[in-house]
Amino acid sequence: MENTYTSTGLKLLRHPEITKKFKETGIATPISLQIAPTSRCNLKCVFCSNVNRDKDEDLNISHIFSLVSALLRKGLKTIEWSGGGDPTLYPWINDVIEWVAGWGCIKQGLITNGVALDHITQENLDRLTWLRISMNCLDYMSGINIPEIKGTLGFSYVINEKTNNLFLQSLYNHVKKYNPEYVRIVPNCQSTAEEQERNNEEYGRMIERWGSPYFYQAKHFSKPERCWWGYFKPFILHDSWVYRCSSVVLNDDAERQFHEKYRWVRMEDLPALYEAPAVPAKTECSHCVFRPQNDLIDMLNVENEMEDFI
Repeated sequence: MENTYTSTGLKLLRHPEITKKFKETGIATPISLQIAPTSRCNLKCVFCSNVNRDKDEDLNISHIFSLVSALLRKGLKTIEWSGGGDPTLYPWINDVIEWVAGWGCIKQGLITNGVALDHITQENLDRLTWLRISMNCLDYMSGINIPEIKGTLGFSYVINEKTNNLFLQSLYNHVKKYNPEYVRIVPNCQSTAEEQERNNEEYGRMIERWGSPYFYQAKHFSKPERCWWGYFKPFILHDSWVYRCSSVVLNDDAERQFHEKYRWVRMEDLPALYEAPAVPAKTECSHCVFRPQNDLIDMLNVENEMEDFI
């Protein structure tokens, strides 16, 4: 399930034309674009990694249109509407989903806490390839209403200090009622590497006993030598800056926000990066979870006369 429904699997291997181009020319291709269009949110989760943010930032819709148009010409395949805050509170969420769908060649997914799903029209919900709902909403309310959709419905939950038996029963009831394809359980990544590994072991065993459709996504903190991931899956925040991934917010020195030290380029400058060979960053991230992906890309970029001897 991890290789199907999460970003920490090795799905990059499913794009041989892109890895071939990168190996031969050093030029990357933006496969998937993550956009956090607003900082607004209707919950205050205790584990929120972006809690120290301005609460009223919205991306300029014309800037989204311009960026997506430019990246489409560079090979963009998918867009994930994400947080930030919660994308259902973005004033133009219906406009951007409809506009992207109009291209006919870009798949879309959306991550939300589900509280304000009624802000999105049924027609636009049905335009999504997938919808993932953070069931941490049940830490704060008795339940949510989820309409039927044409795409894949998935649930996600972060184990945190508010997790208790009452929540687990509520989660079970929602799973039984809405029949999601998967229920991803993850640890609270506001932890040390040692705490994380203990959580991975304990929670992994627990969730395995729950059976399908539940699965545990272990998060391992390990720094690669160089970071390439942002070229293939850039993250656009509601502040109009591009970050190399959404996990920079978890770093020890990030102060529970997308700290300015992790900014990469302004969103309008991103397309130009795909006109020349990619230049990796020396990673300073204490909470990197994308080492396998970066190591794979690194290997493509290094001459190896023994590569046929696998």
